[in-house]
Order: sequence, then C-alpha cells, then structure tokens
Amino acid sequence: MATPLKLLLVEDLEDDALLVLRELRRGGYDITHTRVETAEAFTQALDQGPWDAIIADYALPRFDALAAFRLVKQRGLDLPFLIVSGQMGEDTAVAAMKAGVHDFLLKDRLGRLGPAMARELREAGVRAERRGMQEQLLLSDRLASLGLLSASVAHEINNPLASLMANLDFLLEERGEQDTGPAEDPDSEQAQALIDSRMCADRIREIVRDIKVFSRPEDKQRGPLDVHRVLDSSLRMAWNHVSHRARVLKEYNATSQVLGGEGPLGQIFLNLLINAADAIADGPGTAREIRLVTREEEGTGQVRVEVHDTGRGIPQELRERIFEPFFTTKPVGVGTGLGLSICRRLALELGAQFGVESELGRGSVFHLLLPRVDALESPPSRELLAPAQPRCVLVLDDDAMVGRALQRLLGTPCDVHVLVQGTTALARVAAGQRFDVILCDLLMPEMDGPQFYEMLLQLAPDQAQRVIFMTGGAVTEHTRAFLDSTGRPCLDKPIELQKLRAQMAALPPLEARARA
Repeated sequence: MATPLKLLLVEDLEDDALLVLRELRRGGYDITHTRVETAEAFTQALDQGPWDAIIADYALPRFDALAAFRLVKQRGLDLPFLIVSGQMGEDTAVAAMKAGVHDFLLKDRLGRLGPAMARELREAGVRAERRGMQEQLLLSDRLASLGLLSASVAHEINNPLASLMANLDFLLEERGEQDTGPAEDPDSEQAQALIDSRMCADRIREIVRDIKVFSRPEDKQRGPLDVHRVLDSSLRMAWNHVSHRARVLKEYNATSQVLGGEGPLGQIFLNLLINAADAIADGPGTAREIRLVTREEEGTGQVRVEVHDTGRGIPQELRERIFEPFFTTKPVGVGTGLGLSICRRLALELGAQFGVESELGRGSVFHLLLPRVDALESPPSRELLAPAQPRCVLVLDDDAMVGRALQRLLGTPCDVHVLVQGTTALARVAAGQRFDVILCDLLMPEMDGPQFYEMLLQLAPDQAQRVIFMTGGAVTEHTRAFLDSTGRPCLDKPIELQKLRAQMAALPPLEARARA
C-alpha cells in the first residue's frame, strides 16, 4: 500500500517536476503536491501546510533552494528538505549540507530519491519524538521547581494568615458580627474595620490557594471537584491579562462535580483563558467577549466546559496543527507553541475529551468533557453550623501564634490546650490525659505530624482516631500517601471555622472521666 506524502515542490520546470514525482511514486509514495517558483508563492504555501517534506531545485530564475531553506528554519519547521539540481559542484553541496539541508541529489541520478525520502521521514519522526520528550521533561522540571517554591511560600504565608484570620473571627464573634456584610451599626468604624480586614484576609487566602493549585499540574491526585471553583481560580490568575482585552461572562449551569485534579485542570483553564484573550484584537468594540459555559451532557455521564472567544478564529487547515508542540499562530516572541499541546496531554491524563470549534472572523470555542461524579455537596446542616460543643481540644503547632488564635476562636465552652512540641503532647497522653480532638500541624521541625501520629497510634490508638491534621500548604507526595493511608482529615490553613466545627462534631465526645 502506497505511503501518503504531502510534498511542497520548488521547481520552475514542469518536466523536471514530473521526473521527481514519478521517481517518488516508484518508491511507494501516494503524492499530494503543490509546485511553486517564487519566494512569495513558497511563503503562501507554507501558510497552507502542514507538509511532510520539501524538495527544491537548487537555482531558479527568481528563487533558490537555500533561500527556501532559510524561510523554513525561520518558522521553526523541522521536516525533510532535499535539494535536486541539474548541476551541483562539490563546494555547493558542502555549503548546502553545512546549512542544514538533509540531502542533495542530481536530476540525472534520481534513483536514490525514494530511499533518501524514506530515511529523512524516519529521522524527522525520531527528532519529533525526541523534542516531545524533551518538552515534557523541561515542563516537568520547571513545574516541579515552581511547585516546591509555591508550596514553601504558601506555607510561610498561611501560618501567620491562619493566626490573623482566627483572631479576626474571634473579634467578630465577640462583637456578634459573624458575617462579612456591612456592620449593623453604621457608626461603628471599629466593627467595619474588622469586617474589611477579614474580607482582605479572604482575598489573600484565595491568592495563595490559586498559586498552590496552578503549581501542581503534575499532581496525580484525582477526586471530586467543583469545576466552577477551579474555573474561577484560573480566571483570577489570568485576570490582569484578560480584563483589558474582553469582558468575561459566566454561564455556569452544571450541578455535578467532576472527577479530576485541581492542578492539571487549573492549568488547562488558565492556558485557554490566556489564548482566548490573545485571540481578541485590541481596540474598541462591543464584541470583545470571553464566555465560560458549563452544562450537564445528558446521557453521557459528563460535564461540558466551554471557553468561548470572539477572536479572529482558526483556519480549517490549522485546527489540528495548533495542538502540535512548538506550533503557534502568535507573532514571533509572543508564544512558545506549547500551551495547547500541554492542554491536550493533561486532558488525556484526566480521562477527558478536548477539542475546538472555530469559524474565521467569528471566534473559537474550546471544550472539555469531564467525567461527572455526584451532585455538589449540600450545604452544611444547622447542627454543623452551630457553635462548638464542649470539647477538650489539643492544638499541636510549632507556631504558637496559630495555637493561641485557635484557642481564642474555639474558646468557651471548649477547654483548649496549646503545645508546640510533639514530645510534650505524647508525654501528657502517656500520663493519662485524654482529648476529644487533637489538631495537629503536618509540618513541624522536631517531630512532624506523621511521626507524632505513628507514635500516638502505638501509645493510645483511641487518641490517634481523634487527630485532625492542619497544613499551611507544604504537602509532599509522601504526606499525601500518609493521609490516604490513615484516612484522617486534613484542613488547609487558614482554617475555615465552619469546616473545623464540622470535623469536630463528627467525633463523639469522650466520657468526662476519660479526659482527666
């Protein structure tokens, strides 16, 4: 069976072109070709690609093979480029090979054209595979470094932020201002200042959370996700790039959670939002919009997510090439050509379908079909939102400010003990003291959370089942595996009071004498 070959042929003589095509057909190729003679025609043909190979006559009246090869290299294309010539001296051939041309042949000796083409196509495929591997390794290395850096930064920010938010919540509850709406007393500047400070702290928490999500695209954890929360997080990350180019509209109609990982999904959405903004031309106009749409796909068990833009659109012949690594329609120096290829790879790893519809002059729609899980969680019941029940609580955190803030926040009717060392906490348990709840930080310098838990499990297994972990963000693969194996809950700092109370309410109180 003949091998399909899409060939761009640079040749001014029809008879010579026919000789080249005949020889390739004898070599087992089913050829689709375009013949050009000038630089302008060659450039236009490159735009209409992709091509499998290029064969060029060495010298034409208004063009030559080396000029054509330079144009190919300027576009970053790596495909077989062969020169044929009626006459070609040794010096000329050496110069062509030094420039990077893959092979040259004489027109009266075209017998080896078929084997030469097969060899160059094979080697081009090997180079493409190697580039793909290098791109994945480079991306993985950069993202791993970014993940470590952001996890460290998040941890350093979240600890003082946890103390700040817990103290603000304590002060607001003391004043009876549990919500973050306007103060009941319009003349109370202090109350309004507290509410404003709490709202600003919330914004800081969201920023840190967004950085953590984006920096973990290789996170293999999969679970139920609220796709709207991940979309909103990516939008916040892209806002400075998007907001001056287009207005963003949301049509969130999905009611189910999806199966996926926050990191990969967040990166897909971020790339799509940036691409949508880049596709929309600068300047006035009312049609500069980016629409985010979600909906249930009836009968498929999937949720469909769409990113619409009113940009220039994608030509039909380029709609598959845009997913190739290093291919970009953006100006030189603006895009790397990796964004959409990464999106497709991450989507496949998530078990999702990824595609595009587009119309020139009317914009594009990138869509993602994600596996559906259960309906979004119901709001917490009134029992879980109620004030904390009497509990004997141990807070184990090497940052004493975090412990004191939680002590104030839980306050009466809880009896809260704050410790900064795991050895001290173990000594108290060994002496017979028992706690209804043990809030334990995952990352501590002398004895970390997992080490404390393992020793507590040997010392008092019943107390180990009352541990609720806390983390400022520095969660490694090892600690994730640990949490999965123990099944113990873990709350992100800054800790949300209602989530903490819900976890505490799930633990039955100890008998009074057991606490003594």
